[in-house]
Amino acid sequence: MAPALWSCLILVLFSGLVASGFPRSPFRPLGKRSLPEGVVDGIEVYSTKISCTVTSRFAHNVVTTRAVNRAEKAKEVSFDVELPKTAFITNFTLTIDGVTYPGNVKEKEVAKKQYEKAVSQGKTAGLVKASGRKLEKFTVSVNVAAGSKVTFELTYEELLKRHKGKYEMYLKVQPKQLVKHFEIEADIFEPQGISMLDAEASFITNDLLGSALTKSFSGKKGRVSFKPSLEQQRSCPTCADSLLNGDFTITYDVNRESPANVQIVNGYFVHFFAPQGLPAVPKNVVFVIDISGSMTGRKIQQTREALLRILGDVKENDYLNFILFSSDVTTWKDSLVQATPENLQEARAFVRNIHSGGMTNINDGLLRAISMLNKAREEHKIPERSTSIVIMLTDGDANVGESRPEKIQENVRNAISGKFPLYNLGFGNNLNYNFLESMALENHGLARRIYEDSDADLQLQATNDLTFTEEVDVKEMEKALKEQEYIFGNYIERLWAYLTIEQLLDKRKNAYGEEKENLTAQALDLSLKYHFVTPLTSMVVTKPEDSEDQTAIADKPGEDAEARSVAPSLAYLTNYQPPQTPYYYVDGDPHFIIQVSEKDDAICFNIDEDPGTVLRLIQDPVTGLTVNGQITGDKIASPDSQTRKTYFGKLGIANALMDLRIEVTTEKITLWNGAVQSTFSWLDTVTITQDGLSVTINRKKNMAVSFGDGVTFVVILHQVWKKHPDHHDFLGFYVVDSHRMSVQTHGLLGQFFHPFDFKVSDVHPGPDPTKPIATMVVKNHQLTVTRGSQKDYRKDASIGTKVVCWFVHNNGEGLIDGVHTDYIIPSLF
Repeated sequence: MAPALWSCLILVLFSGLVASGFPRSPFRPLGKRSLPEGVVDGIEVYSTKISCTVTSRFAHNVVTTRAVNRAEKAKEVSFDVELPKTAFITNFTLTIDGVTYPGNVKEKEVAKKQYEKAVSQGKTAGLVKASGRKLEKFTVSVNVAAGSKVTFELTYEELLKRHKGKYEMYLKVQPKQLVKHFEIEADIFEPQGISMLDAEASFITNDLLGSALTKSFSGKKGRVSFKPSLEQQRSCPTCADSLLNGDFTITYDVNRESPANVQIVNGYFVHFFAPQGLPAVPKNVVFVIDISGSMTGRKIQQTREALLRILGDVKENDYLNFILFSSDVTTWKDSLVQATPENLQEARAFVRNIHSGGMTNINDGLLRAISMLNKAREEHKIPERSTSIVIMLTDGDANVGESRPEKIQENVRNAISGKFPLYNLGFGNNLNYNFLESMALENHGLARRIYEDSDADLQLQATNDLTFTEEVDVKEMEKALKEQEYIFGNYIERLWAYLTIEQLLDKRKNAYGEEKENLTAQALDLSLKYHFVTPLTSMVVTKPEDSEDQTAIADKPGEDAEARSVAPSLAYLTNYQPPQTPYYYVDGDPHFIIQVSEKDDAICFNIDEDPGTVLRLIQDPVTGLTVNGQITGDKIASPDSQTRKTYFGKLGIANALMDLRIEVTTEKITLWNGAVQSTFSWLDTVTITQDGLSVTINRKKNMAVSFGDGVTFVVILHQVWKKHPDHHDFLGFYVVDSHRMSVQTHGLLGQFFHPFDFKVSDVHPGPDPTKPIATMVVKNHQLTVTRGSQKDYRKDASIGTKVVCWFVHNNGEGLIDGVHTDYIIPSLF
């Protein structure tokens, strides 16, 4: 019998060590001693090892990095790891000059008090925070004295789950510099036997991979080792930077002649179910889709794509229907229909024509779906041996019809009456996720948050849980487990604790009063006993330094309001430095300036286009915000000049979700709120506010536009002498705050809201001795750049503040995504 493929996922994303707090120099330091290869800003990372031990789906992962400060003064060193949200941190240790400071798991409130005390003393910390749909980022920083060594070791555990039919250990490798001893090592033990084992890397050729990689498996054991030499790590034969920047994936499968796998060790019992060859059970699925106005743009596009993908997987003996809700409720068909080829073709046409608009009537949409399934069962219009499912997708709170969450839950619970599950899928962050999760759990389903930055179609594929039992030879299983010479200690007991904590936390989300208190107490006791960092606990590391306690806390973010109210997630505390707010702006001819806070440096470029051209500056399909600018030129172009002066003469700011447009020219500001138009002059001083919007015009100076807390733009008015023979008035556009804009934001400015890195080397004098020339590596491009300066006119529109930057030539080619003509659009809105 051919083995069934199963999947699980380990995500160990190592981002390396970075010496921070100082600008990065493109030169090697000059001094009495030559520094070893791989030293960056005085810090040498001489060893990095990622050890993964997997036993029957339970993964124990250790990330260890060793570094030495070879500079002649103290340096702050940061250690970053990204780990799965489903994982629990179990240990973190910090070793400085041979002295180890271990972590201790404590109740979150106890850790919170230590954190607040540290903050009151002016100290700050790294973070454990969300990093996309599947990941949390662990960051820790420490000051290291000159000549001192430091070792970071992070341990976490995770139960691997089925993913696309195979077990997959996925490691994101980003050491950021050459590492003398770099190693990835994975030991796998599967009592059922391993049927295949493979490994590949996206960042290295197969020829080089083959010489650095070893892999083997036999029976129940498998092993993978990846040890690239310094030469194999180089991005080119003479380069000093690393090509280790990408995905390292280990794939394996197990034998599945037996559909069930039960493990019992020391009285702890774990049951895995992996059915093979079972006949597919017909499904009756009703999709309840939010098409309110807030779904406009990327969300509704992803919804259509996801539904079309799912329709491709539907079997002919399945039944389905679509219910759309906004201010009211509409259906594709009056009742469920069989998934015949003809009906599926019609369903695809219906999905492609789904459009958004209106308010959010969750209650009536769900009740219509439940009624439809109940009626189909009562009238025997669906197979007797079939399973029914309701899948709802929404991005907001109910605001029309029955809008009280507790009443909607009651209505849905009474209508379903335990007959089938409800799956709730929430789009984005601006929704009541607790309500969706609670309603799903009490109806035997689950809730998931849909992240708009990636594969919503995969997130929308939900399946029913099945149950199965089988007699197991316990003695034979114990004999197999004794073969785990290299497998970590009390594995089954820890796995049992892990699963039990997860179950208690799930039940706790839907409990109240005394029941919730009891579930919390049980989960907390197990978290403390087994040293797990869960939403109820934090890990504290304390190190004496300069006669003061320096405290670190590793903390797991939670979804609910209670979790968000406790101390922020953090790690090793260091001296406080105010955060730098990155800035992005376009002003002058038109000069685009991108400040990179991590580098304490800036990049600039020009766009050379004809007057009248409109350029896309910012576009965010999630928030609905767009900013476009129209170019204007000098009054008279000089016939003998090789260059021409152009500026922005008009700006268009729009918010599709608010049905709002703002047109800014050098003469006036016009606002359209729906069809209502208001016009203001630059001679006015006025503030306009409404829900989620604030516009302030400062006479003859500037205007500020804010969309809630987290998005603020400033437009600067540059006025020249009206009788100037050449120049017109023009506008500057500045992004003051962008942290609420989504990761999908793009445009000539918007694409730089996401973190990116660049390296500058080979700095040497140019034709103009005041403007050195250098080589920049950015976005996998090698560019020749020139050191120059631009002006920031936010404080003074006439004089400005000098901003030093690296100038990228040829309309930003190699820095911007695509080419500059990709950003030309036909009109301001």
